[in-house]
Amino acid sequence: MTVLNESVGSLRQRENELRQMLSKLKEERRSLIEELKQLRAKRFELIDKVRKERESFREAVERKRKMQDDLERIRNERREALERFKEVRDEVIKLKEEYKYLVSSVGIPEKVLRRRIARLERRIETSPLNRDQERDIVMQISQYEAMLQNLNRAKSLKRKILELMTEMEKWRFFVRDAGERIGKIKEELNKVYDEITSRKEALEKMNKEIDELTEEIKKRSERVDKLSEEIEKIRADMMGIQEEIKKRFEATLASSKEAEKKIKEKLAEEALEKYRGGEKLSIEELKLLIEMGLLEKPPS
Repeated sequence: MTVLNESVGSLRQRENELRQMLSKLKEERRSLIEELKQLRAKRFELIDKVRKERESFREAVERKRKMQDDLERIRNERREALERFKEVRDEVIKLKEEYKYLVSSVGIPEKVLRRRIARLERRIETSPLNRDQERDIVMQISQYEAMLQNLNRAKSLKRKILELMTEMEKWRFFVRDAGERIGKIKEELNKVYDEITSRKEALEKMNKEIDELTEEIKKRSERVDKLSEEIEKIRADMMGIQEEIKKRFEATLASSKEAEKKIKEKLAEEALEKYRGGEKLSIEELKLLIEMGLLEKPPS
């Protein structure tokens, strides 16, 4: 085997090595592209989940805001109701004190007072009285009537007290009911707070996963680009090798033809010398001289 053939053989071997490398790189790139499809699909799915979760998060925040507004409103209503309850209660206490004072200051039942007044009035009408006696009886009647007015005032106070106690009970019920509603809203708010916290954590987790997937996609995309560059370089190297092999074969072929031509020329010169020297030529030598144009072809 010649040096030239060994050189072409080395090129063939290098070409095969490059072809194997090309196959491996293409397989790696195909695998990476498949991974990229899966990663992008997963990221798309996560992005869709984040969109839905973010919408639910906003709804939870809106519910929290509305509950806080309701809580503030009910607290204000309860505060106003409690103030009104205290005002009415203080008024009831004040009127009860006045009622108690009036009743205790009289110390005599209304019926007894009215009988006494009636008896004294009959005495004035029926009994002979001097001026001093009549004056004393009139003063006594006036005293009893004043006491009766106090009892009437006490009656009016009692009715007012009952009305105020009814109103006070209404405010007491409103305060208690508002307190229960506040408790329920607080309980619901705690649930919403927990939901918001949970959804926020879920969003942070998914966004972190998306960032990680994005980074993985970036790395694989860069690797795919690098592999594509390497593949193109190997293809270019293979084309260069193939072109070199072609040139080598063409050069070998041209060299062979040139050598063959020189051999023919040398043989033709030797045959021509023999011909000129009168020596007998073989048929092959005659054909060669004719082929080389050194001897005319005899007419047929």
